[in-house]
Amino acid sequence: MPHLTVNGARLYYEARGSGAQTVIFAHGLLWSGQMFAQQAGVLQHHYRCITFDWRGQGQSEVTRTGYDMESLYTDTLALIDALGITACHFIGLSMGGLMVCGWQRGVQI
Repeated sequence: MPHLTVNGARLYYEARGSGAQTVIFAHGLLWSGQMFAQQAGVLQHHYRCITFDWRGQGQSEVTRTGYDMESLYTDTLALIDALGITACHFIGLSMGGLMVCGWQRGVQI
């Protein structure tokens, strides 16, 4: 079970496939990356697929400080950086989709 520690939180993630392009899946509130298992299973034949669990959710660490949208956003950027991803397709559902809004405001990956 792969984990990375970013911003003081131990996050669970799964990587499948090894395509030239990366797809990152971000789940909704109180779910886990497992909600994208079927999509990643299909796309892994053409892409590197990354699913992860936000801090305090799924198999990631519950931190003493809790979390807010800003911490989840900075965790996401740190996870992407730690995995050496320089460009990606980002798919988010509900809360995970809000992360895309942050990138559209000037942060580029």
